[in-house]
Amino acid sequence: MSDTVQSEALTRQDAGAFRKYMARVVGTDSILWMLWYEFLILFFSNIPGALGLALRQKLYRGLFNSCGKGVALSRGVTLRCPNRLSLGDGTLVDEGVFFDIKSRDATVELGARNQIMHGAHFETGYAGSIRLGDDCFVGAYAILNGQGGLEIGKNTLIAGHCHIVAGNHAFSDPDVPINQQGFDSKGIVIEDDVWLGAGVKVLDGVRIGRGSVISAGTVVTRDVEPLSIMGGVPAKLIRKRG
Repeated sequence: MSDTVQSEALTRQDAGAFRKYMARVVGTDSILWMLWYEFLILFFSNIPGALGLALRQKLYRGLFNSCGKGVALSRGVTLRCPNRLSLGDGTLVDEGVFFDIKSRDATVELGARNQIMHGAHFETGYAGSIRLGDDCFVGAYAILNGQGGLEIGKNTLIAGHCHIVAGNHAFSDPDVPINQQGFDSKGIVIEDDVWLGAGVKVLDGVRIGRGSVISAGTVVTRDVEPLSIMGGVPAKLIRKRG
């Protein structure tokens, strides 16, 4: 189901609040699964310290599509449609991280040994996906939007307050409100061993080549060749590594 169709199905007035909640937050039609989800979130989401980590590690496993060994979930993590979330071995999810998986047609997959810092936000759109490779770092308050598909390779560093937007609104018809023209999303690929400095913006349709460095505050609007050091608004080549 397309992003546009999913959005219409979940926002139309006759859908009903409970149906919207089940589809948009719980991610299933099962009442029993919803009750288990709400029980865990209500009683275990905000338990602090080592006790909270141990309880969530043991009890939350059944909520996820898959959950590796040694996953650490800090308190206050928001989970929408958690059965569409996969977490690799040894991944750390800090306090206040938001997994905004908007429907059962969307997915988020995190590889092994990732560090997801406080307040990071993963948003899929209604039929999008985010895939993060192994040994990556996502800084505080970074926003990763995978509406058109977001692929991030291994050993990638994403500093705080970065905004990666793999989605775009269609707007060609001036006689129709933009929010009724659907989406024109191409997706984003960030290859292995890339470093995005603080506050970098990456726009839809971009591919950033292996080993590149994007300096703080840069806005990336076009493809970046491997081993490039980029800076500016819009991004321009400063020099090549090596």
